[in-house]
Amino acid sequence: MEALLQVLIHANYSETTYKIQQIDIVCQRGESVISQQHWSQLFQWSRSKTLRFFQKIQEEGIIKIIPHQKGIFHIHINNYDFWTGCISPEAREEKKKEKSEVFDVFWDKYHETMQKPKQYVARAHREWDKLTKEEQQTAIDHIEEVYYHTNDTRFIPLAATYLKDKAFLNEYID
Repeated sequence: MEALLQVLIHANYSETTYKIQQIDIVCQRGESVISQQHWSQLFQWSRSKTLRFFQKIQEEGIIKIIPHQKGIFHIHINNYDFWTGCISPEAREEKKKEKSEVFDVFWDKYHETMQKPKQYVARAHREWDKLTKEEQQTAIDHIEEVYYHTNDTRFIPLAATYLKDKAFLNEYID
């Protein structure tokens, strides 16, 4: 396990080009071109034990050995982002878009129901991001309830204040 962590630590986190034996080798994110001898020194193992380790993790599908000329040991770590706890840029964009769509639903419904001007969107977005998914859904679901229990429309809060004060959690006696 410790050796696998060493492999993850020594893998590239971004694309880099190395010049080895007069050859330019492009090493992508999640790849490494460290020699087997250097790996054995890092692990403090014999070269044969190091070679067996890399063969084993290749058989398990953790890495792929990229063939090159003799003497160049180039590995690719499969699912590098998963191993390092990162999400891919595409998944990050999708998640960001999804969160924004849910906020837009809240923003439109709040102002349509409360009949207030759409003000301070950045402040409301900051407060929205602090809420859990359950609280976000509750905030959307309870907009009308808060509206109907407000005696004077002059005291209807702005969307950001509604979120910050968690007015959607108020309990009303009918």
